[in-house]
Amino acid sequence: MVGLTEKDMEAEIRTYDLKEYYYPTLFPLKETNSLTWKVLEAQTGLKIAADLTARGSSIPKKTRDAIARIQGDIPKITISREKLEDELTEYDIMVAMASGNADLIALVEFWAEDTKFCWDGVAARLEWIALKQISCGGKLKITNSNNATVVTEYDCDYLIPAEQKIGVATSYTTGTAGKPFTKDIPNALKIGRKLYGAKYKFAFMNVETFEKLASQEEVYKRCATLVQNLTDTNDAPNLQTVNAYLAKRTETFRGLQIIVIDQDITVELADGTRITGNPFEDDVILFSESKVLGTTFWKKPIEAKKRPGSVAEKVMHGHTLVQKYSDDATPVKEVTEGIANAFPAWKLSGRSVLMQINATSWTKN
Repeated sequence: MVGLTEKDMEAEIRTYDLKEYYYPTLFPLKETNSLTWKVLEAQTGLKIAADLTARGSSIPKKTRDAIARIQGDIPKITISREKLEDELTEYDIMVAMASGNADLIALVEFWAEDTKFCWDGVAARLEWIALKQISCGGKLKITNSNNATVVTEYDCDYLIPAEQKIGVATSYTTGTAGKPFTKDIPNALKIGRKLYGAKYKFAFMNVETFEKLASQEEVYKRCATLVQNLTDTNDAPNLQTVNAYLAKRTETFRGLQIIVIDQDITVELADGTRITGNPFEDDVILFSESKVLGTTFWKKPIEAKKRPGSVAEKVMHGHTLVQKYSDDATPVKEVTEGIANAFPAWKLSGRSVLMQINATSWTKN
């Protein structure tokens, strides 16, 4: 585009951030030097008691806990947008009209629309991957119903044991008789302590799942004030009220707090169909020891290198490369691309518990 330089692009793209996304907090960014990721996953945490032995006798040897390694490939994430002949003609007219005018905001907005689109597109797919895998039982399958192309080599399965994927005593979706406080949450906490000595501090769920939990009779009655109970005017409590109740009952819930994931991501399929929704699955609660679930491993794309004869404008910001170039063949077009090699790896998958609130046992794939 006339007058556009890498310096202009860099100044604009450096203003972009990831504040709207959960994954940089749940899976902090870490650059790696290869296209694979590996993390050590300690399946420990239990306090093993010493033995009482007679003086002069040998000391019994304890089993050393194994350190599991989970690993995989870092996928390439790409998105592209084009400005065609009519739009480029409009841009040329804008350039002519802005000649000698210091206020070129309209010009910047015109070309920056696509750079922001591509930046957000990469971040949105990483958000989708992160939230989908932590709420689908540790499984992530790429199909033509959630991606424009099928790339089966990036299907993911953390092999979470069956005993860590549970249901509830009574479904929360068929009425208000569910028992989150007296049965289900304590059961999930007990499983974590029994298996690994895990002390779950956070329960992740989406907005719809929280609303179902909060609408259960025992929840709104326990969270209601005395006046509300006496006058039978109980409404479903909000997140702050539920967390306040959990915080007061440390002997049962051990400091557990609920984190609600409120996010919408749109996936556009090969036929142009768009599907919008929260990547964090409905009717699932994830119990975790930490807000930090793992690491987003990333490697600079090969396209970031400036090659001889290349006329593309390139800016690397964080894990994402944004580049612009023109195609002068008919029809003329200006192309903007966002490219990243990145993957949010779930380090705590083996020490977490997932609970499905619409069934008495885990039924999700």
